Amino acid sequence: MPQSPSQRLATIDDLLLYRLSQLSAAAGAMVVRLCEGSHGVTRREWGVVAQLYGHQGLLPSELAERMRRDRARTSRALTALLGKGLIERVTLPHDRRSARVSLTPAGRQLYEVLMPQVQAINAQLVSVLSADEVAAFDDVLERLRQQANAMQGQWDLVLPKANRHLGRTSSTAE
Repeated sequence: MPQSPSQRLATIDDLLLYRLSQLSAAAGAMVVRLCEGSHGVTRREWGVVAQLYGHQGLLPSELAERMRRDRARTSRALTALLGKGLIERVTLPHDRRSARVSLTPAGRQLYEVLMPQVQAINAQLVSVLSADEVAAFDDVLERLRQQANAMQGQWDLVLPKANRHLGRTSSTAE
């Protein structure tokens, strides 16, 4: 029996994370067009709105952690959503430097209009699978998520921190 791509791992096209990235890019493009074209929010902003819908009054750091995003990008999304009137910040009385963020009525309305459309894209995507396959797929995804979390703790001890400046050459060096 021939090996599956996840067993073979011969090229980048066989790698699970690359294949998931390709799936996310293809399906995510539809969500991006829906968010940006129809509702004037980025996919990152939509993610913030969706998280806040179920978890009102989060600190920005809590939101970033829930979304597994860095604080700077989360802060930029919050600033954009604040400018669009979709969220509000409430400064904490005991710590004037901190604020909790929540959806405004306009933010809740955006969620209630956009979420069914995003759900429809997801439903159509998995419609090629049987009910048993969807349940098995959900189980596999959860086990992979748990494994990735466990691995992250192990690999954090041995992998260097990200340094996007490595490998760059100075423009003045010749």
